Amino acid sequence: MSAPPPLRSTFVTVLAWVFIGLSGFATLIAVLQNLMLQWLFLPMMQQAQAPLPPGLPAPMHWMFGHFAWFFRAFLLVSTVTLIAAIGLLRRHEWARRLFIGLMGFAIAYQLLGLAWQWWFMGSMPGFMQASGAPADMDAIMHGFIRAMQVFSTLMALGLCVLFGWITRRLRSAPVRDEFRPWKASS
Repeated sequence: MSAPPPLRSTFVTVLAWVFIGLSGFATLIAVLQNLMLQWLFLPMMQQAQAPLPPGLPAPMHWMFGHFAWFFRAFLLVSTVTLIAAIGLLRRHEWARRLFIGLMGFAIAYQLLGLAWQWWFMGSMPGFMQASGAPADMDAIMHGFIRAMQVFSTLMALGLCVLFGWITRRLRSAPVRDEFRPWKASS
């Protein structure tokens, strides 16, 4: 006689449906963005061949140089998340492991994005001075940039805590039991 099928927790079901909704919408948006980018913006940018403004900070220069890859990576990550969420709903062990990996990636992305944002925003005052912006504009922008950095830091840390909690729950013994294989008795 085989063991009965494990009970399905509300946590996994709700988590899967939330991420199916979010990543499904994100995948749709990413497909549309990539189509627009490929058919409209990249051909226009190649025709224009406009040079980047002089004195552009290194982070901005790098970002403009790799513009299309941000959209392609977003499509890839949102599609993989959608696949993992559907697998999570169906209680596939590979999906649980993939989802845990995606949560780890999301934490790393938030932390690296936070460092990138502080570096990127930190280069803005120098760019504004080089572009000839008035001194009072520089002071206003400095305060605005600091407020954005503080808010972004709090959001990133909050998301890291949330993703860490999801990872911890997905690795717990009761949730792991939901994903164990079972066979119905004949």
